[in-house]
Amino acid sequence: MDEIEELMRLLKDRALNNSVRLGILLALYYVGDYMTFNDLWRSLGIPKSTLHKHLTILRDSGLIEYKRGITIIGVRTIVRLTDEGKAVVRKYLELVSRLDHGR
Repeated sequence: MDEIEELMRLLKDRALNNSVRLGILLALYYVGDYMTFNDLWRSLGIPKSTLHKHLTILRDSGLIEYKRGITIIGVRTIVRLTDEGKAVVRKYLELVSRLDHGR
């Protein structure tokens, strides 16, 4: 399977077929440990209910987890990538990089 076919197969997944959800995964991957719900909400500029819907889809797919946690600014909803989520983002980045280098 060539890179384009593999990338298209990956992006057909319900969790990854939306640019907002893909952006959330990439942000979490590059930020590192976690982001709060409010950090994501401010960064994306979408309604909180819409963000919650996207996070629920990602959680149900096993790519993220979110729960209440203690931060230095108090109790917040913490969003983290799971190991599976990290693997999916790495695969996506690898495929995109191979396509870019194939030009």
